[in-house]
Amino acid sequence: MKTVKFIFTVMALLWLLITTLVMLPIAIVLLLTLLKSKKHYAEWILFLFASIAALGIYPISFCYRIIKWKGFIAYLRQLSLSIDISGNIVAGELLNDNFITSNSKHQFGVVQETISDNLGENERDKTLSVFGQRFTNLLGVIDFNHAQKSIVDDK
Repeated sequence: MKTVKFIFTVMALLWLLITTLVMLPIAIVLLLTLLKSKKHYAEWILFLFASIAALGIYPISFCYRIIKWKGFIAYLRQLSLSIDISGNIVAGELLNDNFITSNSKHQFGVVQETISDNLGENERDKTLSVFGQRFTNLLGVIDFNHAQKSIVDDK
């Protein structure tokens, strides 16, 4: 197991180096935006660092979990939930404009809420747009009644 850990550590560092080199031109382009909004430089630097780290470490970590296998199915569930929550934050405005009607009380983009939870609440309240209904139906094909099962009571 020590050899596997060593190999994955070396691969992770190599992947991080490659990712950094790929992200460097993007960082330079974003640097121009940074210079324009000088007040928010810390947010831009943290965003760039998080992006580079995520692109570098996530694939290696995923492969490592596959090899370890113990608890992998629970890990997949946690990973899916994490992607759902971050997707809600990242695509909140886009989803609000395309998946729900203007009179909806349940907006996307709220921290610690999932896309599925918001879809379920809007489906229950009948405030999904046609596109939102189609997306919810697609989720229902994969996991029957997924949006309704994902509703978490807001307190």
